[in-house]
Amino acid sequence: MPIDEIINRVVAIAHKYNVERLDLFGSFALGTASERSDIDFIVRGCSDIDNFEEEVNNIPTLRKIDIFNYDEVCSDLLREDMDKYGKQIF
Repeated sequence: MPIDEIINRVVAIAHKYNVERLDLFGSFALGTASERSDIDFIVRGCSDIDNFEEEVNNIPTLRKIDIFNYDEVCSDLLREDMDKYGKQIF
């Protein structure tokens, strides 16, 4: 499944769970993704993160999808990287 289609599916699920903001993060956001790269998303303000993650993980793709809940990230360095390198989708 192409990355654009995966992103569109994640966006649809994000709207279902009233996500306030969704960012692409990591190699896909930086344009350095390879065939083996996973897809990283940053979620802010999700009403039900557990069910959101479950639905995202059910998207039929060969790539691993990682969800970072910005509100629960404890590392200041990771938050700085998310703020600096995250590509806002909505």
